[in-house]
Amino acid sequence: MSRWLWATAGGVAIVAITVLQTYRLGDSPAYLNLDEAHFANHAYSLATSGRDLNGNRLPLFVSLEDPLGDQPTLAWGTTWYHPVGFYAIASVLTLAPLSEWSIRLPIALIGVLNLVLIYLVARKWSGSRTTALAAAGLLAMTPAHFILSRMALDYLLPVPFTLGWLLALGHLRALPTSRASVAAGLVLGVGCFSYVSSWLVMPVYLAVTAAVLWKELRRFDLIAPLAIAFCVPLLAWVPWIVLHPEMPGNLLAQYQAGETRRSLLSAVATGIDIPGALKTTVAAYWSYFDPSFLFVAGGSSRLVSTGAIGVWPMGVGALLAMALIRAINRPLGVAERVLLAGLLLAPIPAALKGEPFAIQRAITMLPFGVLLAVLALDGVSRRTRLQQALLVIALVAVPVQFTGFIDDYFSGYRVRAAAVIDPTAFRDAARVLSDLTERRQPPALAVMAPLYDASAKWRFYATSSGHPEWLARTRYFSGRLDEIAALPTGALAVVESATLTSHAGWQVVASPMSLFGQSPLTILEKQ
Repeated sequence: MSRWLWATAGGVAIVAITVLQTYRLGDSPAYLNLDEAHFANHAYSLATSGRDLNGNRLPLFVSLEDPLGDQPTLAWGTTWYHPVGFYAIASVLTLAPLSEWSIRLPIALIGVLNLVLIYLVARKWSGSRTTALAAAGLLAMTPAHFILSRMALDYLLPVPFTLGWLLALGHLRALPTSRASVAAGLVLGVGCFSYVSSWLVMPVYLAVTAAVLWKELRRFDLIAPLAIAFCVPLLAWVPWIVLHPEMPGNLLAQYQAGETRRSLLSAVATGIDIPGALKTTVAAYWSYFDPSFLFVAGGSSRLVSTGAIGVWPMGVGALLAMALIRAINRPLGVAERVLLAGLLLAPIPAALKGEPFAIQRAITMLPFGVLLAVLALDGVSRRTRLQQALLVIALVAVPVQFTGFIDDYFSGYRVRAAAVIDPTAFRDAARVLSDLTERRQPPALAVMAPLYDASAKWRFYATSSGHPEWLARTRYFSGRLDEIAALPTGALAVVESATLTSHAGWQVVASPMSLFGQSPLTILEKQ
């Protein structure tokens, strides 16, 4: 009966969480992020043809170039993205039509999967259903996790691999077999293809696993199966690099371009200002443990924070403080050491890039922090009444604060974030442009290219409206109307309203109003 009740409660909880994770996915966030459009377009191409937009069949990495889009000259050459996110979205698009809701759905479901995985990890490592339930609840009520699980981006993707590794490591400690060792290695090897920072963190997890096998279990014979299993998925990179030898250089240059602060990696590569870069790296690293960032404001970027709540609610901060105090007062067990190491190592990729206060770059902090926080619940019956009261207050404070966050997320934050996610509000202009194009059948279309990846968004909206043929009629230009003066009468053009000082020979057709109360774009018709 107890198992049946737990299973029923768990099923109800998963359904409730899934409903919340997928509620209003199509309009919250209100606008399409520039990278969401790229993910959507290539994933749709993979779903419908098995190839990306550039004709590569089942690519290992995806080039964001679009043969029918704008073709900017980038300092780093080709832009490459990791494959897991594209294939996750493509798996849904094989069944669902292209839309904001459908492209965000797989990431939202991965967010739900993370909650199931952290429950299993906490259950395996603690042996307590209550602790496991608390871990799943705290991660579900982590604002940064909720926000990032509602965008068709790849920031969240290292988390399920991190939790999968922790689960495999728990099984390995309980029953050290070759099968468990291989499972841990495979999870980490495949996880390397989830997000760019995974190329650093997954090998670190591999080293931690090897250390556990060596120091705790004394099973030296299981290290080789672990390492081999880790390397097997990476073998797919060998033929890919042979075919695309420029990719590693493109990728490294891509993540160094446009940095306002010199990263340590860039400084070491060039030999320029290494002390200054080291100072920047250390400052960036410590920023991820700033209490204000973690428990009050969550950083300045409205892409990943409402600004009214931290990465975690304040109650999680109280639980973490209590757990760390307990850890200081007694010897650390293997579980505590692994979790603490994971939390401390998570910001290193972001720090090496010189990027502070960007939780999306240090996303694996979330599961490690939550699992450390629930350690405060261990042995609660043996605590003093004051300690028990503080635990209750912290646990009650989390859902109370999270409820306020959810109310803000679907109302005020939705508007505040709109101008950050897409300052051009291209969705509003695209809907008007689609309607005009369908009714008037213009001979040509022109879209101002430097519009926050307008070509990717126009492809998304033209395709989702059922008219991909419009793309062949579209020309991208800098925004100067004299560049498109030769277009025939009746052609439509989308320009940035702020740069439109004169439109001789063109008539203003519409200036769509954005959610944030401005009209960033204007649609013109050639006279």
